[in-house]
This record gives sequence, C-alpha cells and structure tokens, in this order.
Amino acid sequence: MASRTALAPDDRQLFPPQEQHKIVALATRPPPEDGVPMTHWSATDLARAAVLDGIVESISRLTVWRLLDQAAIKPHRWHYWLNSPDPDFEVKMLDIVDLYLHAQNLLKQGEIVLSVDEKTSIQALQRRYPHRPPKPGRIERIEHEYIRHGTCCLTAGLEVATGEIYGHLTPNRPAEVFADFVESVCGEYAEARKIHLVLDNLNTHWHELTCQAVAKLSGCTLPQIKTGPQRKTFLASADKRIVFHFTPSHASWLNQIEIWFGTLSRKLIRRGNFSSVADLEDKIIEFIQYYDEHSAHPYRWTYTGKPLAANERAA
Repeated sequence: MASRTALAPDDRQLFPPQEQHKIVALATRPPPEDGVPMTHWSATDLARAAVLDGIVESISRLTVWRLLDQAAIKPHRWHYWLNSPDPDFEVKMLDIVDLYLHAQNLLKQGEIVLSVDEKTSIQALQRRYPHRPPKPGRIERIEHEYIRHGTCCLTAGLEVATGEIYGHLTPNRPAEVFADFVESVCGEYAEARKIHLVLDNLNTHWHELTCQAVAKLSGCTLPQIKTGPQRKTFLASADKRIVFHFTPSHASWLNQIEIWFGTLSRKLIRRGNFSSVADLEDKIIEFIQYYDEHSAHPYRWTYTGKPLAANERAA
C-alpha cells in the first residue's frame, strides 16, 4: 500500500490541538504497543503510524519532528536509569520536590535548602604533553597519555535558592569528614533559622558522628539511638534547626548537586591538566569561587512528581 506520510505540506494550521496531542501521546508509547516491531520511533515511523491509526489523513515527517520538538520528546535519545524500589518513594520524593519549589520563599523566612553530596576519586591527571589549542579549522587536541598523581574527594553543598556552592576538599570521605562538613557548612549559615539538607543514603550521612554534630548545631539533646533507622529518624525529624531529607533509594537524580557535579566535570575535570593533587584542589577551589561570582543561579526545577497531561501542557 502506498504511503501518504509525506503528502501534507508542513503547515501547523492543518492540525488542530486535539490531533497534535494524539500524535505526541503516540510518541510516548512503545512502538510494539501500536504493532510496530521496533524499539523506538523515528519521525517517518510516527508519521506512518499516525496515518494508519486514523489520527490524520496525511502528515510529513518534518511536521512530526516539529511536534516532538515542541513537546521536548526525543525518541532517538536514551540513557540507562535505575528504578527505585523504595516503598516510601513518593513521600520522600514529594518532600524534596516541595523544598525545591519553595526554596526561595523559605530563604525569605530565614530557612536554607542545601543539596549535598560527595564527588569521590577525582583524579589528578597530568597529560604527558601540553594541549594544542584550537585554531581556525581545527579543534583543540589533547594528549591521550597521562600521568596519575592521585585523587581527592569533594564534599559540596548547593544552595538551592541561589545556586551558590560550598565545597570541602579531603583525601577521602570517612564519617568524621562528613560530620566536619556539616559543622562547617552550617557555620556559613549561622544566621539561618533552619537548614534543610537534601542528601542520599550513604552510611556516613547518618553515622553517629553526624548525629552528634547535628544535635550540637541544633542545640538539642541526642537521644539514645543505636540503629541506622533510629539515626535516620532523628536526623529527619522536623523539630530541629538542622533537618535531613533523604532521597529515596536509587534516586540520586533527585539531588540537585548532581547537576552541578556534571558542570564541574565538563568545565574543569574532563579536559584538565593537573600536576599534582594540590594543583587539582587549587583549581577546584578557584573554579567554585569563579562559578559563585559569575555563574551561580538556581536551577529551573520542573519535576513536580505529578504527570503532565497533554491538555494541561496546551493550556
């Protein structure tokens, strides 16, 4: 049967919102559900399926691409992810999302929201030969071979309302390091009425030393707690000045500091050249200072934990 998928001109006026929504909805379903034996859609396949499903009489692949672009759907792209088996996923997720969405209002009330985590084993790699800078018609060239000088660990907090970074560099990340970080970062916000820390479930984050530091900073008595769940409950209790908000298991994507770690890797680490661990640490500190002064900004957090219906998007 001859295909009619490319007969329609690329004119958005031909397709009312209802038909556009149906095509976008089709793009969010796995192709096998529509009888197409493929793992993902192409614009041509979507155009053909839209015609065969009776959504439109004809449509061009360019129009399909435009509709997908408007909806920020990219069927050709993918990445691995890890499903969270946490039974309390929704409760924890909504708690953190609520902090993100109201961080600036909380700041006005004297409450700070910090996204905290460690970037471990940052390698001080020295290229055997200098980089060759870009020239007209030629991209930068970086020597493939390198010398390893060791590693360091960066424990960092991102202030959600402003995007500013507070960093703490150490050789590794034992429990006492994180407890010291909590004391240090809270010292930076000594005037804050309340400090919320969003962080994952690494054992050093709920270690006894961390609990002791939080009790001291909150001006409260540390109860008799022996187990991990008891320590987590104490740290997460909202009746203290310092409140921990643990992400669901296998859901580090909820932690905004991970976004900034990606920025650090792209702009400094990946193409960097470091003569020693001390040189690496100096350049990380310099980068944080430069970032805070020139680039810091709150992330535009769009995930609310609620599904976005096509009709809501068009409203």
